[in-house]
Amino acid sequence: DHSWPPTWQCLLISCAAFLVLGVIAAVIGLGIIFGIPVKSANTYHQCKMASQQLGFLCEDLTTCLPPSLLCNGKVDCSYGEDESATYCGQMPNSLPQNLIFKCLNQKTWTYVDKVCDTRNDCGDCSDQSVLQCSKCSGWRCDTIFFTDCAIPRTHCKNGIQDCADWSDENVCE
Repeated sequence: DHSWPPTWQCLLISCAAFLVLGVIAAVIGLGIIFGIPVKSANTYHQCKMASQQLGFLCEDLTTCLPPSLLCNGKVDCSYGEDESATYCGQMPNSLPQNLIFKCLNQKTWTYVDKVCDTRNDCGDCSDQSVLQCSKCSGWRCDTIFFTDCAIPRTHCKNGIQDCADWSDENVCE
């Protein structure tokens, strides 16, 4: 027993159903066109440490880690995200790029909090160069005995050659 024309109630239900389907289709279409946001290593919470350097903010939104504590084999964040595959899976590419320093040799990298610490993490001293480090507590030179990029100032003019060019004995103050 179907009657034509349909009742107002039937028309109203049909219109509502088509409206809901249209909205769902529009949302799916916009998701396809503009992409669906995905949490990745580049969408992390950043923070400033006491030294004013950038840090990694844990999911608890209170713990700010120095970048070098990411992927070090020790869980430092309450939820363990600092050791998760999201960040540690394809290092250094999976790490937030503003937390790493790529060395001049383009083969090695270090964390930004390790730049200008007088330790030669790059192997070519590019992480300790004058361009990166405006002030240095040590004397910069090609060292003979030290594996770092600078010698302690206490080694200046001590009668022992520490720099290949003898600058630690002739120029260093």
